[in-house]
Amino acid sequence: MQKINRLLILLFCCCTAAVAQDTLTIRVMTYNLRFGERASLEELGEHIKSFHPDFVALQEVDWCTHREGLTQQHDKDFMTVLAQRTKMHPLYGKTIEFAGGYYGIGILSNRPCIRSSKKMLCQPLGKEQRVLLQADYEVTPHDTLSFACTHLDYFSSATRLKQVAQVADYLKETPYPTLVAGDFNATPTSLPITKGMDKWYMLCDLAPTFPAWNPTEHIDYIFGNPTSDWRLVRSQAVLSLLSDHLPVVSDILLIRKK
Repeated sequence: MQKINRLLILLFCCCTAAVAQDTLTIRVMTYNLRFGERASLEELGEHIKSFHPDFVALQEVDWCTHREGLTQQHDKDFMTVLAQRTKMHPLYGKTIEFAGGYYGIGILSNRPCIRSSKKMLCQPLGKEQRVLLQADYEVTPHDTLSFACTHLDYFSSATRLKQVAQVADYLKETPYPTLVAGDFNATPTSLPITKGMDKWYMLCDLAPTFPAWNPTEHIDYIFGNPTSDWRLVRSQAVLSLLSDHLPVVSDILLIRKK
């Protein structure tokens, strides 16, 4: 019996080691900052840093704007300040010119960027321009992944459906395991999610994320593709009043190819 027990323990340890060798844990955050209206960049940076994320998708990010009533954020390069606070690498994607500066989205990463790109998304109703910001990252000497951030149209579900189709089409061309995160402005039962992202692995739970002071809607997401490359370990919509959205934090497994 003792020999059998020892063999079982040895087999368990070998299996555990094999799993550890074949997976890589990645912590991802997505956070709509509400252009710093409700908190300073220092507070937002420390809040992000406290979760020790590997990648952060940020929406409503300003560069050197002069918004009325927000003098504390005037002339601030949001991504540079947040990068300094978090000790992460910044990447910025302008969507529109606004208030004397730029308004857009961004990515923070603790891994070096290999290449990056920005794709303009369709806007058939002539509303605010939206974009997809995407970059490839060297996560280990042997592992590369693609990480993308977006913020979809607020006004029209039909526009969001077209935009999300563009996102999916563009990202399927990457040769690497891919993550996309952001504010989709769409609920889990809406067509942009059920149809537009049906071939992607949803890597977050469906806890409400908006509005932060009384969350009733889930509109902030993390997705992975191909579905066979990813597994969700845990996810949380973090209770916080530093923005009008709750940040979403997920621990994700990248399944390495043998």
